[in-house]
Amino acid sequence: MLESLAFALVKTLIVFMFEQQLENAQSVRIQGAPGWYAQQTTNHICESGLAYGRIEAIDSAKANSRQAMVRRLEGAMDSVAYERFRHTTDPAERDLIRRFSRDEQLPAFIQSAVIFENIEYREKPAAAFVRACIPKARMVAYQEERVGKLVKAVTLHRRDRGFDEMETELGRPGN
Repeated sequence: MLESLAFALVKTLIVFMFEQQLENAQSVRIQGAPGWYAQQTTNHICESGLAYGRIEAIDSAKANSRQAMVRRLEGAMDSVAYERFRHTTDPAERDLIRRFSRDEQLPAFIQSAVIFENIEYREKPAAAFVRACIPKARMVAYQEERVGKLVKAVTLHRRDRGFDEMETELGRPGN
C-alpha cells in the first residue's frame, strides 16, 4: 500500500514539475536583464537570481537563485501533496505525505546539484544576473530515492507498532 502511495507521489510530482516547466517556458523578457534571464531550458529546472552591487554581487545572485529554487520545489511538493492526496485518512500514509512535503535535505541537494548556466555582471546598473539549473533527470532520481527511504521508514515504524500492539495483547508490555 505504501509503495503504491510512494510511486504515486513521485509520479505526480514529476508530472507537476514538467507541466509547470512548460508553463514557465514561455518567453519572459525583463528590460535591462540579459536575454537568458528568467528563461527555461528543455532538460533542466531553472531559476534566476539578481543582486545589486559590485562584482561581489555575483555570490549574492547565486545564493538568491538557489533560494528561489528551494522555494519553487517546496511549492511544487506542497501543491502535489494537497491536490493529489488531501483526502488520505490513513495516519501512516498522511505521515509519509507530510514527510515528503517537508524535505529537510532539499537545500543541501540543490547546493550540490545546481549548475550555473549563465552568470553576467553589468556595471550599469551595477547588477549580477545568474541562472541556476538542475537537470530534470537528477531531480527525478533524487525524488525517487527520497521516497524510497520514506517508505522504508514508515514501513519499519508500522512494523514496530504492530509488534508493540501484539506484545500488549499477549500481556507483555513493550519497551
